[in-house]
Amino acid sequence: MWRVNDSLAHCQQRYKSGEKKSDNSELQKLFITQSKKTEEREWLSEVSNIPLQQSLNDLNQALL
Repeated sequence: MWRVNDSLAHCQQRYKSGEKKSDNSELQKLFITQSKKTEEREWLSEVSNIPLQQSLNDLNQALL
């Protein structure tokens, strides 16, 4: 899955280091906006943001 695995790893790292959990807007900036700027994942600009945002929302809910 595009960057959900990367965002999960990010959240796990923050948890292990005792940092505050990232909120949805921070995750979206890091893993949607930044992904669209990479050559490997520029295709994300061609699809709707809604499923991408929902996958991060689901991840955030799972980590509650």
